[in-house]
Amino acid sequence: MLIDRLKRITRDGRWIPEVDALRFIAICSVLLFHMLGEVQLRSGRIIPIEPNWLWLEGLLSNGDRGVGLFFVVSGMILAMPFARHFLLKAKPVSLQKYYMRRVTRLEPPYLAALIVATLLEVVYQRGFPPGFVPHFAATALYQHNLVFGAQSMINPIAWSLEVEVQFYLLAPLVMQVFRIGSKWMRRGLLLASVLLMGLVQVTFQGSPRVEMSILFFGQYFLMGLLVADVFVLNLETMKRSWLWDVAAIASMAVMFVPKRGLYWPHAATPFVAGVLCVAAMRCVALRWFFANKWVAVTGGMCYSIYLLHFIFIAVLFKFARRAILANAPFFVNYAIQLLLVAVPVVLLCVVFFLLVERPCMDPDWPSKLWVKLTGRRPEEVAVLDS
Repeated sequence: MLIDRLKRITRDGRWIPEVDALRFIAICSVLLFHMLGEVQLRSGRIIPIEPNWLWLEGLLSNGDRGVGLFFVVSGMILAMPFARHFLLKAKPVSLQKYYMRRVTRLEPPYLAALIVATLLEVVYQRGFPPGFVPHFAATALYQHNLVFGAQSMINPIAWSLEVEVQFYLLAPLVMQVFRIGSKWMRRGLLLASVLLMGLVQVTFQGSPRVEMSILFFGQYFLMGLLVADVFVLNLETMKRSWLWDVAAIASMAVMFVPKRGLYWPHAATPFVAGVLCVAAMRCVALRWFFANKWVAVTGGMCYSIYLLHFIFIAVLFKFARRAILANAPFFVNYAIQLLLVAVPVVLLCVVFFLLVERPCMDPDWPSKLWVKLTGRRPEEVAVLDS
């Protein structure tokens, strides 16, 4: 079936649609946010927003907060094996496999997307822009935020992936919190850390190097650890309830409705994202969405979409902006651009997912590639060399 060909490959074979549905919310909000920016800033004309559409513009302009949801889900996924080990005496996590999995799973798509972005930039600029090599090298090594204190000129969205990598490196150390035997002490420590970091970080505003680092987003990943704690110990005994539907809707409202320029949504988002994660698993009415396979399949492709959507939007909009209607309402123009730009962008990202990312989801792809290239298995080479 088509849906099976598009579905993510997981190491243990277990696929939880609700988790990928959370990723769907995150990637949709980010994509719609960047589409709004393209329409408003690069259309070459002023597109007025009628009073009756200000609410929509407000929601779309907060779409970048979906990145915070990505961070919480990422922290949760990485924490689950550690939580199972420390709390349920499951098998320990091999750090060698943990780090190797990060490299083999995420690095090839990242570098491939960087090459695609570079080729498009070279075609558009008719050559390499000044200072290209150091910017490319810093981006490829996840150091652009730190070195230049600004988003990458190659692929601006890479700033958040640099934050992710910083957490990947620190995660095994942070996961030692699950050694604390008392459930309430452990969870209290995580909650206090999330709250304290959110309160302290207000002093970091205006410092790009800090604002685009783990120092400014660490609490999102810590909330992921807390969600993993709840999932491992309590999820199976938690009953489905309409209250979780209310909690899910309220969480998304707190996440996306508050106006830009306020600090408190940054401090509050980890908490509401954590509630949303649990609500997705135990809601009733919204289960049609969170358990929908097509929603989940699309969410499972979020890494490919995230890597390339910004670049593809910029390229396609150069042509699609000619379709902007001078006297049409904001909603009509935005909807036209979604059809002309966003839909093709997602389809292109699906192709990238099938050709590049999905094969890398197979934990054994390096060994299989070695066999195809050499005709020999790695263990056979080890025997010959011994």
